[in-house]
Amino acid sequence: MSEKIVQIDHITKKYKSRTVLDDVSFSIQTGDIIGLVGSNGAGKTTLMRAIAGSIPVDSGEIRFEGERRTQDVGTLIENPNIYTDMSGIENLRYFGRLFGVEDEAVYESLLQQMGLAEAGKKLAGRYSLGMKQRLGIAVAMLGDPRLLILDEPLNGLDAQGMQDLEECLLAMHEERSIGILISSHVIGELVKLCNRYLVVDYGRICMEYTKEELLQLAGGEDAVENYIITQFQKSI
Repeated sequence: MSEKIVQIDHITKKYKSRTVLDDVSFSIQTGDIIGLVGSNGAGKTTLMRAIAGSIPVDSGEIRFEGERRTQDVGTLIENPNIYTDMSGIENLRYFGRLFGVEDEAVYESLLQQMGLAEAGKKLAGRYSLGMKQRLGIAVAMLGDPRLLILDEPLNGLDAQGMQDLEECLLAMHEERSIGILISSHVIGELVKLCNRYLVVDYGRICMEYTKEELLQLAGGEDAVENYIITQFQKSI
């Protein structure tokens, strides 16, 4: 049974006179992989940062269920948090100490889950972009969070890189029973991952779908991207 991880209630965030988040409400559960869709400047990254606790909101509430508030969220926002002059496993050891996780079995398990077991001793600077993204996610998972927040992790990846990352995320989601909030402009790829979709525009959630609803409305996976773009344009 899915359990609620976080409840977002009527949050608002302003930068000077500009409202970046405007009365946003939704919840995330352990069974969710939520695709966050919207144009540049729509408020997606600000929303992710607010949920992660890295920026305050002006009003509303972000309420995590349970007692592990500081460890509930793992994030990969903008660039992967890794050192390119260290190997994959050296990165995990370094950041593991910061998380209070000093267990080689944990590091090896994360490398395995992210498809990096054979590359663990290679310098991260020699990794492909997709491998760096997967190592960044492994670092984000060191604290054993219940929620993983990923901002444009598919950006810049080739077809194989996208497939590798998607397979790793789906496997990790199933094995660890975590929730995932992921943004991407590659809507066609989100369809392969997500079971819920939130479309954000001008800081508000203007549309929300389950995967089943979206596929039925669009008429199939191949038509999803065009459908969302069309509906999004109508909402502006």
